[in-house]
Amino acid sequence: MVAVAGMVLTTQTATAQVEGEDKTAPEQQMQQKHDFEKIEVADLPAEVQQAVERDFQGSTVAEAFVKEKDGEKKYKIVLSTTDGQSKELFADAQGNWIEKDKKKDEGQPQE
Repeated sequence: MVAVAGMVLTTQTATAQVEGEDKTAPEQQMQQKHDFEKIEVADLPAEVQQAVERDFQGSTVAEAFVKEKDGEKKYKIVLSTTDGQSKELFADAQGNWIEKDKKKDEGQPQE
């Protein structure tokens, strides 16, 4: 009886560990796939913050991310819009918007 209880406990522990790993793996893969690193909103360049204020009046930056490649920084910005929606944008360090379609084509494998 004790041996059976021990086997069940061991099986449940192993299952819990596998489930925990499965939950974090896609998040880690997403981070590696896009190479964007989360930053504080206050760390966005002034030009990017001004572009948000100019082009998306009333919206607030909920999250900010940065990616550096070949000495150039690109920013991913998640906005909370005035109508309660969430919008994802990409900008360079000068506050110029980058088209999302270009971004997808650069970093994603063709299927």
